[in-house]
Order: sequence, then C-alpha cells, then structure tokens
Amino acid sequence: MNSGHFPQEEILIVGGGIIGASVALALTRRGASVRILERAEPGGLATHAAAGILGPMNETDRPGPFLDLMRQSLALYPEFVASLVEETGLSPDLALDGILSVAPGPADRIALEKRHIWQRAIDPGVAFLEAPAAKELEPALTGSFDSALWYPKEGHVFAPRLIKALFGALFRRGVVIEQGVQVVRVHPEPSGTLAVLDDTGGIRRARAVVLAAGAALSAIGIPGPPVRIHPVNGQILAVRSPGSFYRRVVFYPPHGYFVPKKDGTVVIGATEERIGGRTRVTPAGLMEFLAPLSTLAPGLLSLPLHHTWSGLRPCSEDALPVLGPLPACPNIFVAGGHYRNGILLAPVTGEILADMVTGRSTPLASLASPFSPARFGGKIPDPHVDQ
Repeated sequence: MNSGHFPQEEILIVGGGIIGASVALALTRRGASVRILERAEPGGLATHAAAGILGPMNETDRPGPFLDLMRQSLALYPEFVASLVEETGLSPDLALDGILSVAPGPADRIALEKRHIWQRAIDPGVAFLEAPAAKELEPALTGSFDSALWYPKEGHVFAPRLIKALFGALFRRGVVIEQGVQVVRVHPEPSGTLAVLDDTGGIRRARAVVLAAGAALSAIGIPGPPVRIHPVNGQILAVRSPGSFYRRVVFYPPHGYFVPKKDGTVVIGATEERIGGRTRVTPAGLMEFLAPLSTLAPGLLSLPLHHTWSGLRPCSEDALPVLGPLPACPNIFVAGGHYRNGILLAPVTGEILADMVTGRSTPLASLASPFSPARFGGKIPDPHVDQ
C-alpha cells in the first residue's frame, strides 16, 4: 500500500473523539503510523453525548459547500460502518430509514415549503407531507401539527457503539492511544519535525500533527493566528420505549428532536448553551425540548426516564468545520469545529485529512477547500455560499 510522505514516521493526532479516531483509521489504511494523544477519556466530551443523527438537509438553510460535504459523508456511511463491523464484529446500529422535519403551525409550514423547493432540486426523494401522511410514518406523532418534510435517505447511528468499534479497529491496527496527555503547544523545529508539548513539559516529535481536540482545540498554542473553537453545551435525555413503536428521527422547532434507537430507548434533545468549558443538566434546559412534545408527541412524556446527560459541541467562529493545514505551518492540520455534525462528518473528515496528510490529491480533498483555516483571513470563498 502506498504510504504517501510518511512510510515510517509517526503521525500524531491530538484528540481521541470521533473525528480523531476517524482520521487515525483512514491514515492507517494508507499505511501510516499513528499515535493518538487524548487528555481525558476517548470520545468522552462530545461523541458519547451525541444523538448520532445523520441528517444533512436539516443542518443548513441553503445549498452550497457545507451541504455537499455532509451529503458526501452520508454517502460514505454504509461502507464506513460495514468495514468496522467486518473488522471488529461490533455493529453501531446504522439506520438509514428516514427523518421527518415537522412544521407545528402555518408559519412553520411556509418555511418548510420554501425549504422543500430548493431541497427537492438536489434530491427528488425529499417530500412535503401533510400531517396525516407524516403520522403514518411515525406513530409517536399523535398530537397536532401542520405538515412535515420527509428525508427518506437519512437516519442515525448509535454513537457510543460507533466510537467503540472505531477504537477496536485502531487497537487491531496497532495504533497507540495515550490518555491523560494534555497538549499545550505545537511548533516546528529547524529539522522540519514538529514538537508537541504537553502540560507536564513532555515533548513528542512527529512529521505531521492533526489537531482534532474538539472544544479544547483553541487552548493549544500553534504557529500563526489561533483557531477559535467555542464549546457549546447540549443537554439531552433518553426514555425507555416499549417494543419498536417509535420508528423515525423527528425534528421539531426550534432545535428539538427525538431519535428512536434499536435498544428500545428514545433519545430526546437538545439545548445549545454557551457556558464555557463546562457541562450541566438543568430542569429549565430539559424543558426547552420537552415542552413542545406535549402537543406534538405527548406519549413520549409518559415513558420511563432512562438517563440525562450533556456534552460539549465544538463550534468555530462561523459554525462550520475547519479542515486542512495551517497557513503558517503546512504540516500542522486542523480537523475541528464540527459543532452539531461530528458524527455525520466523521467518515468524510477522516478520508479528507488522511489524503491531505499523506499528500494525495483526490476529489474528496477538493470538498474541503472552502473549510480551510485560511478562510478566517479572508483568503478563500465563504463556505456558506455556493460558488
């Protein structure tokens, strides 16, 4: 197998969440030697807290590079999961059986109709449904609402089992994961290598470093301007569901959703709180996404509470991913700022970063150009806008 620029030298990945693990796996498949440095528990702050929704169309209000990136990653998911199942025997319960986005009232209907116009031009399978048709697809929707959009190709995955399968594959491939390592600075040395300093004064060296530290990325000293990533706390809960009564992922405004899982739980979320680098669960926060269910899907509110939790989403300055080499040091790469879409974007991010680090030019890598760290200096097009 061609190993690019790094036939023997070790590549360091800072961060052991879904993004760091996906990049590591893609690099090993290209023959690279990889080590992950993780300050806490692998996948602990964002990945284990994620609902695992795979829904590109809900995550942007316009066509363009961001939607293209998400749709490409969704297209990679079946093979991504199948390869993990084959290698580890662990199934992340991928379910691409559709997502509903609900309009509670007439004003919401207008917004949904406008969204349908441009989305059906991209995917003719996207359908506008009146309430009765939506209720046939999802029995939980026993309450009153106006209409819905139906995305038949989207779905969800069980995030904790996905990260477990990823690390199972990495262990089998000999990837070393160092826990309890808090990286504070990465800088180039005259020899051309990179020095990676931790908070104890320890130094590790590599030819390339991938920064995938999630919400902690901004705290790492790097050459040139910092990459600013803000932590956004998301509260979430799960209830126990009898049998398989609930079927589909459902979104409802302003940012509520519920996700029926194959293990008999229904995940319901989520808040978006900028409260610094801490997590919390509060009654007021939970009520934000539970209260609308009293009219939309009241049966969910009667199910036994399984557990509550929260996690930190890594959000960039423009709420879009940051992918690619630093302008001031091209062998330091950023894979961060995935915000609400770390699980969805994991496969494509892994492939893109692995191609970049190993010096390969592929069509996938071209998808990342609008998300370069250089955009914060105004040097590349706005990734919100289709060029």
